[in-house]
Amino acid sequence: EEFAADLGSVTSGKEVKEYSDPALFFQNTYPTRGLKALLTTVCSRLSGVGGGLDSIIRLDTQFGGGKTHGLIALIHAVRGMKGVSNASEFVDPSLLPRGKVRIAALTGESADPANGLKLEAGLHARSLWGEMAYQLAGREGFERIRQSDEQHIAPGDTTIAELFGGEPTLIVIDEVAVYLRKVSAVFPDATNQFAAFVHALIKAVSSNPKVALVFTLAVGSDDKQGKDAYKAEQSIALRAFDEVDRVAARKATQLNPTEEDETVNIISRRLFSRIDLEAARPVIEAYCDLWERNRDSMSAQAFSPKTKEQFLAGYPLHPETLNTLIQKTSSLSNFQRTRGMLRLLSRMVRQLWQTRPADAHAIHPHHIDLAYEPIRNELTTRLGQQMYATALATDVAAVPGKSPAVAQRLDADHFPGQPPVALYVATTIFLHTLAYPESVQGIAYDHLRYSVCSPAIDPSFVESARKLFVADSLYLDDRPGAPHRFRVEANLTQMIRKAMDNVDADEVRTQLNERLRILFDGRGQNLELIAFPSGPYEVPDEINDGRPYLVLLGYDAFAVSDEPTSLPADIVRMFQKKGTKEELRSYLNNLVFVVADERYREDMKHAVRRKLALAELKQPERMRELADHQQRKLNEDYGSSDFQIAQAVMQCYRHLFYPSQNAVGGGTVQLGHTAIELANVSSDPGNGQNHIRRTLRDQKKLLESGDQPDAPGFVRDQTPLKTKGVISTQELRNEFRRAPKLSILMDNGPLLNCIRQGIEAGVFVYKQGELVWGKGDPMPSITISDNAFVYTLAEANRAGLWPRPPKPEPEPSKPLLPPSGGGPSSGGGGVSAPQPPPPPPKPALHASGPLKQALIELFEIARKSKVSALQKICFKLYEPSPAWMIHQAVATFRDATVTCQFSVQIEAEGIDAFQIEFTGNVAKANPVKSFIDTQLRAGTNHSFEGQYTLSFAAPLPTTADRADPFISAMTKYGGGEAFVEADAAAQEGS
Repeated sequence: EEFAADLGSVTSGKEVKEYSDPALFFQNTYPTRGLKALLTTVCSRLSGVGGGLDSIIRLDTQFGGGKTHGLIALIHAVRGMKGVSNASEFVDPSLLPRGKVRIAALTGESADPANGLKLEAGLHARSLWGEMAYQLAGREGFERIRQSDEQHIAPGDTTIAELFGGEPTLIVIDEVAVYLRKVSAVFPDATNQFAAFVHALIKAVSSNPKVALVFTLAVGSDDKQGKDAYKAEQSIALRAFDEVDRVAARKATQLNPTEEDETVNIISRRLFSRIDLEAARPVIEAYCDLWERNRDSMSAQAFSPKTKEQFLAGYPLHPETLNTLIQKTSSLSNFQRTRGMLRLLSRMVRQLWQTRPADAHAIHPHHIDLAYEPIRNELTTRLGQQMYATALATDVAAVPGKSPAVAQRLDADHFPGQPPVALYVATTIFLHTLAYPESVQGIAYDHLRYSVCSPAIDPSFVESARKLFVADSLYLDDRPGAPHRFRVEANLTQMIRKAMDNVDADEVRTQLNERLRILFDGRGQNLELIAFPSGPYEVPDEINDGRPYLVLLGYDAFAVSDEPTSLPADIVRMFQKKGTKEELRSYLNNLVFVVADERYREDMKHAVRRKLALAELKQPERMRELADHQQRKLNEDYGSSDFQIAQAVMQCYRHLFYPSQNAVGGGTVQLGHTAIELANVSSDPGNGQNHIRRTLRDQKKLLESGDQPDAPGFVRDQTPLKTKGVISTQELRNEFRRAPKLSILMDNGPLLNCIRQGIEAGVFVYKQGELVWGKGDPMPSITISDNAFVYTLAEANRAGLWPRPPKPEPEPSKPLLPPSGGGPSSGGGGVSAPQPPPPPPKPALHASGPLKQALIELFEIARKSKVSALQKICFKLYEPSPAWMIHQAVATFRDATVTCQFSVQIEAEGIDAFQIEFTGNVAKANPVKSFIDTQLRAGTNHSFEGQYTLSFAAPLPTTADRADPFISAMTKYGGGEAFVEADAAAQEGS
């Protein structure tokens, strides 16, 4: 309860028991080296055992450093230390005075030069020497120097010596600086008279063998200058004593009652009745092991050889606790070293003893509870640090009943049920801020981890809390390279937060909705976006350009929990119904819903609100108010704000509902659920559709070109093809938009691959026009149209399409015979001359079908027609894809002259008629081909005819050894449906 001892009331017996009771006093006192030297020196002189020892002793230390405590101990000692069981800890009992000792305890705090200090009824002292005379020799002694007291003129040394009465005498003087401040306002010559008094007193004491003088000065150990509020008066007192020393040709013995390395022992003795060091050793070993395991992230101080020794000597205090108070807090001029630490630590220990947090394996700086009013006032009011009161309440710890500070909120939001590590981080930083000068304020990152971590709190946990606190703190120093410390003025974070408070909610909603449309826009290549529909009537049930629909539901109207166990009724309604009359939807497999997570809606709004606030702060008039480093940080934050919004959006809009046989909750509505993995979003949050498509592809729900298609047998069984036996490819494509069990197709590629695989596996037979393809045939060029059909194998058998019926053998040609009855007469009835036979008809050399098959048939027909060589071959194709395959083949063929012909008509949006006619060689045809291909991709409909004519320089033999390489060369890039015809080379002799 009381740490500022009053010397005067101890001598009168009116002090609190902790100081007036010698036994209790020494029980709570640690025997420092300085204290033991003081007691030994004075007791030796007063007892006569060591009369040759110095008679004048000066105690030098700052306020709160144990000076008054040492004087009280001295008074108890010269009185014999009655009842003190541990007296030998402090002084050899044989040195204690046996008889009466006259004692004068003078303290500047009780002096009253203006009114006079009451000694007894009708007797008042206005000077220190008047008070001394009364304490040493009673009323008679005071009357001896009354004139000196009233006129404030120092008595001479002989007069002072009379007061000793020839008996052992102890004079102690404390807080002379306070006295000098008081007396200088009453007596103009007070300073000179005080020096004269000290001179006379020292001479009187030095001349009497059993008399000792002990006085205190609150000065620093290095420059011997006063360090407290009475700095000027301390310096006056010091000069006075130094002047006397020079005159007397000697100096007083200087003692420091408390050396720095003894502070922890003093505090431990005062605060704790018992410390079990054997039980402490495994705890300290656990700390050392933790530091070693995290060497890379720990301050070098953790590995100093002295740290472990310091920990053991000061346990249960963590080494950083006293280091912080000694190196940082003690640098404040009004922090009283030992006394201030005791007052602060006693309140902290009391709090810890009541709350007993599970993580308190030792007492860290962060265990100083800044929300506790007595501790809070100790640091802000008593130490004069009120300038940090706002930072303390806003960032670190709010008093009970107030809104939580930033650190308290972070612990509640991010670390529920765990040690309040964000509060620990903030408290440690705050304590390191209370220092002087500014250059010593603050704490480095690695030192912070060392200070806060414990066997219950891993350094990585501390680092996570540190980053969160730095991001949200309103008063941390935000200058580049600055250590963690608080500032009196708000940082950029606080300015941004205030600007955010002024952002209109409607503006946030408008900006967020626009950003959502941009992030999820299909841009003509992806799913077609339907943004924020209110009901089924706003979700089309059409094919349009063939793209499936992405239904983006509004975040305020529709939101779900982390793992929905049932389907929201509004989503079911939009999925099953269409139009204002809410008729049944046809294309159920043609839409996907993306829905907000209710937990992250505010984060998404926060990100947009922050960007709008940043934009406001970037206005020229506002930028001029900021420091250069704040302007740079503001520009940097604004530059990344779009990325932050995109991340927040993708974190919130992570729920996908899509047509599936695996219904949510096992219900009958064929809608499944999956979530977009946030880890896959963080590096590229700017295109929401990319992440939706990737997620659906991972679920094998959405297929794109190159993806493995649904199995042909599965497709057959999930569509009317199973019952009808035949279906056009266009109808089959539409079934993929209807059946929730099938995949959603982004383009026709997977369906074409499915049909091809079905043909190869003997599941499908494909028919286009009069041409039929089945298992074992060269693969056809498949088109999606109403004129191309897929058959089941059974239906193709029933229709006589497959297996393909054999072709009839050609009938043998019959010889030409002359007409019956003979020819015309030649005069005289002779027989007419025979007429030469007509030339044989030119064989028809042509074939159609899949390219390779058509070429094989062409050469077979030529050989059967006795055509030994071909002069010209012409390919005709009616779709661009197989034409481009032939184009690649003929472009590299060197044994013929190639003529290319294209005839193309294209329909497109806004184009009524567009026609291309071209004839030329391959070199000229290449750019035309590229142009045509681009236009075909952009068009909505087209007609196409391509023709490639090869004129051979040397006729091409039809023998197999020459025909087969030619066929391979023409089909090496593939080939679709084609018509081929040839001209026979002229035969020799014909």
